[in-house]
Amino acid sequence: MLGKVAVRIERERMLPPSGTVGVAVSGGADSVALLRALRTLHESRRFAILHVNHGWRGAESDEDERFVRRVAEELDCQFLVRRISTDQAGTESTRNQEQRGRQWRYEFFRATIADGTCCVVATGHTQSDQAETVLFRLLRGATGSGLSGIWPVREARIVRPLLDVTRAEVLEYLNRGGIAWREDSTNQDRSFARSRLRHDLLPALRDEWNPNISAILANVADWAVEEERFWQQRTAELVKLHVREESGGLTLDTAVACVLSPAEQRRLVACMLRHPAVGARAVGFGHIEAIRGLLLAPTGSGGVDVPGARAERSCGSILIRGREIPAAQQFDCTLPVPGCVALPTDRNAYVRTRLLSPAEEVAYNKTRCALLDWDLVSRPLRLRNWRPGDRYCPVGKSSAKKITDLFQRSRVPTWRRTAWPVVTCSDRNGTDRILWARSFGPARDAVARPGACRLLAVDEFRESSAV
Repeated sequence: MLGKVAVRIERERMLPPSGTVGVAVSGGADSVALLRALRTLHESRRFAILHVNHGWRGAESDEDERFVRRVAEELDCQFLVRRISTDQAGTESTRNQEQRGRQWRYEFFRATIADGTCCVVATGHTQSDQAETVLFRLLRGATGSGLSGIWPVREARIVRPLLDVTRAEVLEYLNRGGIAWREDSTNQDRSFARSRLRHDLLPALRDEWNPNISAILANVADWAVEEERFWQQRTAELVKLHVREESGGLTLDTAVACVLSPAEQRRLVACMLRHPAVGARAVGFGHIEAIRGLLLAPTGSGGVDVPGARAERSCGSILIRGREIPAAQQFDCTLPVPGCVALPTDRNAYVRTRLLSPAEEVAYNKTRCALLDWDLVSRPLRLRNWRPGDRYCPVGKSSAKKITDLFQRSRVPTWRRTAWPVVTCSDRNGTDRILWARSFGPARDAVARPGACRLLAVDEFRESSAV
């Protein structure tokens, strides 16, 4: 067993050259064996024992804590304990209790790393745990990343040195050394899914199909881990090149996605769904394929709902965002001249106005500014979002156009339209008159012509390009 542990530690470079190594010790066989093995292999290192008392088993939990404390004293290790109160533990379902327990443990481990108490934290996951995890996820429909199971190194500081060691080898090591450990009574409780898998399903597979089933499943995980490392790097490159944040989610051009391989498409969609800007949950193969179908359709629009998220297609782009989509923000405010107003729907975007003399026109014609004839514009100016029914005649057009038609011709996706800024004034009859619209430019009847005495420059910019 010690040889396998030493090889895994060296191969994964699990332990930094200095610093205290934290060891998660519940008192069970695996964690006690891990502690003893690390102490034997690294006699000169400092160790801290980390123990979480969930309090779920009353006096039995307290006895586990006392046992681990005695082990710490015997081995001259620092002892750190986190106790979970009965109120925190609550009366959750069995599955939720397992998840909450894991969350509390890892919060504790991360805290000891963050405050510098430990340089890494080692946990006692074995090859047997790995096999159970891979089989459990496979039965629930996991794909490539899910089959990677328990990673040998997680978050750069959580390490699993026993992943090549079976539970039988752990028990042999402890018995041979006369080393005591605690038995958790819940390990026999069939109300826990993992317990049923450990005591019923895996033995049946071992007896009826393959006596080496645990090693085979662990090998699947090792294979998947290395593939996952490759795909994480490749997917990050794809996201950087092709995905952008907007409209409360992430967008992707369908033409770009179509030239990628199916494997790249799936990984990219899965990554977008997991992104904090989206926050999808419990997404499986069928959900990813549904979004791929939307992505790969030759034309059209539509949407796909998945747990916690929605994908929409419009004008050659896909938007993936959380299901809790905020109501569109309407805005209508005075636009000072000269002046600058931040767009309420985009904190980094501004619409700016400036008054220019004819001598300054040449310089501003070289920019993306719209130049209007100030003497043809009534006051005050207003900045608002586009609304259904809006129409005007942009420069270059012979007649008024509905902005909805301009959206269609310019292939503006639906999610970009609601907050589309326009600048207006009131005509002689008090009717709203559009002077300028994002991307579509100034109105033909207000654009500055040769001989205009006063010019109004209108432009939109992002904060990074402000001058």
